[in-house]
Amino acid sequence: MRRIIAILALVLFGSSSAFAGGFSIYEASMRANALMGAFTAFADHASTIYYNPAGLANLDGIQIAGGATVIAPRSSFRNLGPLAPAGQKVNMEKQNFLVPNLYGTAQITDGLTAGIGVYAPFGLGTKWPSDWVGREHSIEAEIQTLFANPAVGYELPDFGLGDIKVGAGLMIAFHGEVTLSRAVSTFTPEGTFSLEGELKEPAYGYNLGLLYEPVDRVTLGFTYRSSVTTEYEGEATFTNLNVGFPDEAGGSAEIELPASWVAALNVEIMDGLRAEVDYVWWGWSSYDELALQFDQVIPALGGDELVNERNFQDSWQIRGGIEYTGFGVQGLTLRGGLAYDKNPIPDEYLDPTLPDSDRLLFSGGLTYALTPAVEVDVAYIFIRAKERRTTESPMSPDGVYNTYAHLPGIGLTLNLK
Repeated sequence: MRRIIAILALVLFGSSSAFAGGFSIYEASMRANALMGAFTAFADHASTIYYNPAGLANLDGIQIAGGATVIAPRSSFRNLGPLAPAGQKVNMEKQNFLVPNLYGTAQITDGLTAGIGVYAPFGLGTKWPSDWVGREHSIEAEIQTLFANPAVGYELPDFGLGDIKVGAGLMIAFHGEVTLSRAVSTFTPEGTFSLEGELKEPAYGYNLGLLYEPVDRVTLGFTYRSSVTTEYEGEATFTNLNVGFPDEAGGSAEIELPASWVAALNVEIMDGLRAEVDYVWWGWSSYDELALQFDQVIPALGGDELVNERNFQDSWQIRGGIEYTGFGVQGLTLRGGLAYDKNPIPDEYLDPTLPDSDRLLFSGGLTYALTPAVEVDVAYIFIRAKERRTTESPMSPDGVYNTYAHLPGIGLTLNLK
């Protein structure tokens, strides 16, 4: 019975790592992508709604911007355990995910601008072959979310302390879907588990921002995004699990998406050349457990609730970006960036739904003004994760994970006066 309970715990909760650092999507704007997300103090585009709402006070007239990033993750696993030949390599199935964003802003009066953004801050997924050595831990896991974020930015009166702008917004998680499946190999023939669920109702949080220019050519930025507690509900299906399991069961769970804050320094090095460094903190330690409430008693569990420890750790990122407009080509801006991302998953909780690891990220991109009112934004990011060996996690076969990803994207910005 203990073995059955342990298996079900892995089946139902292993996919929760889909909310780990690797699935917190920071790619909410082509301009920010090209700067590797170091945009909190640049804050000169409609997408500042996401990165720092205080930047809205920088915007005049009406601005509409939208785009999409294609995220193409690639992972492989090299077996080191006894359940398959040593050294056997398995490739995760290739998948591409489209991550959209759309923003609109309007100046109300001098120094006061409002706007709204729609973006996907958490998502992606993994899909492994149905016969691979880790199939009882994961075959498929996918999560999709969409947020709406109305916000306002305001430039404070001159107090003789430098230029100060503040901003605030309401974050609304209005759409979410989750799909997952895995094998249960203890039984003969093997059983399978699958789940499809969706966000039960909208969930709410807030974001705050500050921009401070103490002297010319230097800007400090700070932004805070609150945690958002979401509740998912769906239907679980059990196949070939006839002892102690129903064919189907409804269930629900609360998942707290973490708070984060960013501190940024932006310096204009010379005319046409600006650079920024951001420190990003993620409060993943709030995700210490996940409790699933069933709509019926599961005999194999002896009850209608299952609690699983996750014990994620707080994590951080360092992001740097540079922007140059001095090439002599009118309307052309070039950008590049670099980042280091510390993952939040302890070794003993690593699983193949998200074989996350510390990562290096590289970016480049440009903006070209076709007319004074129409600008095209292009960006590309490459992610290389550190090779991660797992021999301590009961949620993964023993082995070595390798992961990288390509993230091209394109967008359009309209400036309407």
